[in-house]
Amino acid sequence: MVDQTLGLLSALLGWILLAPLAALVPRRKDWITIVGRDEGKFVDNAKYFLLQATPALRPKVRCVFVTERRDVTDMLLASGYEAMLYPRWRSVCFLLRAGTLIADSAEWHLRLRHFLTMRCRRVQLWHGVGYKRIELDQWRNEASGGGWKSWPLLRIARSAKRVFLGRVVRYDLVNTTSAFYRDEVFKPAFHSAHFTALGYPRNTFGNLDEAAKATAWRNVDSEITGCVHGWLADGRRIVLVAPTFRDTRASPMGLGATTLALLDSWCELQRVELVFKFHPAERRASEVAGRHLHLCGPESDLYPLMPLSSALITDYSSIYMDYLLLDKPILFLVPDLDEYVSKDRQLQFDFRDMTPGPKASTWHELVKHADRQWEADEYIEARGALKLKAFDGRPQEFAVPLLIEFMRDQEWLPKAATSSINSVTQADA
Repeated sequence: MVDQTLGLLSALLGWILLAPLAALVPRRKDWITIVGRDEGKFVDNAKYFLLQATPALRPKVRCVFVTERRDVTDMLLASGYEAMLYPRWRSVCFLLRAGTLIADSAEWHLRLRHFLTMRCRRVQLWHGVGYKRIELDQWRNEASGGGWKSWPLLRIARSAKRVFLGRVVRYDLVNTTSAFYRDEVFKPAFHSAHFTALGYPRNTFGNLDEAAKATAWRNVDSEITGCVHGWLADGRRIVLVAPTFRDTRASPMGLGATTLALLDSWCELQRVELVFKFHPAERRASEVAGRHLHLCGPESDLYPLMPLSSALITDYSSIYMDYLLLDKPILFLVPDLDEYVSKDRQLQFDFRDMTPGPKASTWHELVKHADRQWEADEYIEARGALKLKAFDGRPQEFAVPLLIEFMRDQEWLPKAATSSINSVTQADA
């Protein structure tokens, strides 16, 4: 209750003081501000947009990563990129003057950033595509399910509150990975002047220049980084485990002492190294330990490791959709599907239709599925069909050049002398 009251008072201050100021201060087309997830972590689409857009736009356009984390600013400045700590005076002024905002989550609006960026062009590169309902579509379906959330006056009040706080805005561009996701997921979930399907910056999987690649690896877990090439040289398979976060389980994906011992024995037999990456808020994740069981730091980036892995194990996380691009096995551990749908998140699409891989309700079942996958991958065609649906066959390394070209065509950025990318305005159809 206290947090909600403070949030409302903060928004009131923003509307009274900052919104009028933002309406008067002139914006600069040659300044882009990039805001990362969860207080400005250097991960996901925000990270990879900065790494690719900075060299493409220098020296005419400044790309600045604005974050609340000093470790991120220190790392980026040491790597030759621009970064500012928020809410320092310098970053506040930059937000007031920047012509374009790049975000990949809803949290960018917090701590008055919504009001400081009024009148700038807001670009949303949402951090995942899968089968779960998000934003407006999620709230709409929650309200239509009956109970107190469906009361008309309460629905209006909740919607008005989201607009007042800046959680619901009209974006200038919402970008995703395919026409299917654009039309079926993002158009129902956001208000935006434009919707495009140009691909995701994070799905380059190492296809970066050397400076960007070095920076991309700087916030990969250092212990894993120190081991991964030795594992590969020794002929061991690296299997990533990346579950989503929910409140309804006592331990991450049902990992108790007996299960951990089973997994360690299986890894020894199959020459596998299991690398776990949990949500920072996940309970008891630090208890995962074994000779062949390894934990990525909760703040680290998993994407540089993905091309080096042999398979992915997940539950309901949309990370599996990006993993489709690697044409490698994906296995799903879902012991609580009914509970997850009823208590955590509504699914927009049929779970089985959207998950091309074996499903298991226990780890014992899952390792048996994995053994069969090593012998014969029976889901190649299903993964290929979903990959085409999810990415339209578009090479993901073109995502940032296409986004830049789109923004230039809209005159949000200064025009380039020449262009190596064809016009992409047709993607906005």
